[in-house]
Amino acid sequence: MMTKRVFAAALATVFLAISAAAPAVAETKELTPQQQKMKDCSTKWKDEKTKTGVRGRTEHNKFMSTCLKD
Repeated sequence: MMTKRVFAAALATVFLAISAAAPAVAETKELTPQQQKMKDCSTKWKDEKTKTGVRGRTEHNKFMSTCLKD
């Protein structure tokens, strides 16, 4: 009985330590050029939506395709 409690406590401690460290690791990872381009195009899409009021998955796909080709 005691061994299961100790194991559960140790497992919980490891899980908390990993989950606390994960955001720090994610912040230091740099984007690849393709990821950066997709991020930039997504920002441009948000601006386009606001300006023109265009909506929908089809319009989004068209916009992103054009943007990523440039």
